[in-house]
Amino acid sequence: MKNILLYIMLAVIIFVTGCKKDSDPIFDDPDTRLAAELSANQAKLLDAPNGWKAMIYPKGGKGFFYYFKFKADGSVTMLSDFNTTTALTSKEGTYRLKALQRPTLIFDTYSYIHLPSDPNGDISGGTNGAALVSDFEFAFVRSTKDSLILEGIFNKNQFKMVKLTAAEEQIILSGEISTFINESTPYITNKILYMVLDGKQVPVSLSATTKVFSIAGQVSSVFYYGVDVLELGAPIKFGSYSFDKVYWNKAGKYFYALNGTEQVKIETSLSPLPLDITPALHTVLGARWASLRIQVSLLPDLSADFLSKYNAAVTAMNGYGGRSIEYMTILFTSNNQITLAIRCRNPAAPTSVYTANYIYNMTLNSATGVASFVLDPSQTLGPGLGNTNANAFKTYLAPITTYMSSNSFKIAYIAAGAPSGSTVGGFLSQTNPASFFYGVLGQ
Repeated sequence: MKNILLYIMLAVIIFVTGCKKDSDPIFDDPDTRLAAELSANQAKLLDAPNGWKAMIYPKGGKGFFYYFKFKADGSVTMLSDFNTTTALTSKEGTYRLKALQRPTLIFDTYSYIHLPSDPNGDISGGTNGAALVSDFEFAFVRSTKDSLILEGIFNKNQFKMVKLTAAEEQIILSGEISTFINESTPYITNKILYMVLDGKQVPVSLSATTKVFSIAGQVSSVFYYGVDVLELGAPIKFGSYSFDKVYWNKAGKYFYALNGTEQVKIETSLSPLPLDITPALHTVLGARWASLRIQVSLLPDLSADFLSKYNAAVTAMNGYGGRSIEYMTILFTSNNQITLAIRCRNPAAPTSVYTANYIYNMTLNSATGVASFVLDPSQTLGPGLGNTNANAFKTYLAPITTYMSSNSFKIAYIAAGAPSGSTVGGFLSQTNPASFFYGVLGQ
C-alpha cells in the first residue's frame, strides 16, 4: 500500500513539474522567442506613419541626420544631411532584421546610411580605410513610445530614431534641410567668427565641412543639420555659458545660440581675434618662439589683401626663369630685428633652392604688441651687397617686402586653420583691418 502511495505522489510531482515547464517562458524554444522579438521590432519600425528622424555621431567625426520610412516589404526611403543632394533627393534602399547576438537592424543595400562608412576617404570625408568609423548595422537596445535607441554592431555608435509628426515629415521631404545648408554655408565659409561672451569678443569656429562648432579653440562639439538648427552632439560649456544647439535666423542670415533665454549672436570680424593667452606672443618672440612659417598651401584663411601681394610676387618670380616661392619664414632674431626669409626654387634645377633673407628693424610697443618694420639699410644698398639672393630677387619680391614695411601689425596668438597640433601666430594689420597673415610658430 505504501509503495502504491509513493508511486502516486511521484506521478503527481512529475505532472505538476512538467506543466510548470510548459507554461514557463524561460523554457520556450529560443528560436521561437527570437522570432517573436524580431516581429515585435518590425512592428515598431512600421509604427511610424510619418517616418522617423534619426541621428548618429560617428566616432570618426561629424554628425548626421537621417529621415527613414520603413515598409513591410523590406524597403526603406531615406534622406540625409550628408550633403545638399542627399538632403533633397530621397533614395530607396532595403533593410532586414536578423538575430545576431541581439536582434539587429541591417541596412543591406548601399545607401545614404553607408556613406560615412565608405572606405574611400574622398566619399566618406574620413580617412581611407577607416572612413568616419560609423555603422550601418544596429542592435536594438531599448524603446519608448516615440523613440528607438540602437547601438552600432561594429563601432558601438549610438543610433537614435524618433517618430516624426506629419508636419515635420512634410518640411523634411520639401528639401528644407538642403535649403538650410545651401543658404547658411556662405555665411560661415572663409569667415572670421566670434561671439560676445561676458563682454569680450571670443573667437569661434563653425565649419560646414567638418561639422564642428568650437569656442576659443578650447571646447568643441560636432553637429548635424536639422531644420534651421545645428544639433550639437554634446553641450558646449564656456565660462558661465552653455549651448546645446546653434540656430539659424533666416531673415537676418546669421547663426545664434541660446544660453537659457539669452540669444548670443555669432558675429563676423574683418580680421582674426587675438587669443587671451599668457604670456602674450609679442613678449616671447626670440625666446620661446624662434620662427613663424607662412606656407600658403597649408593655411586656408589668409586675408585677400595679403594674398594679393603674395601672388603678385609669385607671378613676378615665375617670370624670372620660372622660379617659384615655396614658403616664407619670419625669424625672430632679437627684440629689435626680424629676418624675412623667402624660400624659392628653380624648376629647371629641382635641387636648386634659394633663400632670400631680408632683415628688418622692428619697433615694438610692449604694451599693445603692435610692431612696425623698416628694411635694414644693408638690404637697400644695391647689388652685390648684403644677402646675394635678397639683392637678386628684390625687384620680384618687392610686393611682399614692401607690404611688411608699409603696415604696422599687432602680433598675437590667433585661432586659424593650420595643420593639427600647430600653434598659430598672427600679424594683424593696424593700417588695414581687413589685412593679415599668420603662420605656424616654431621653437
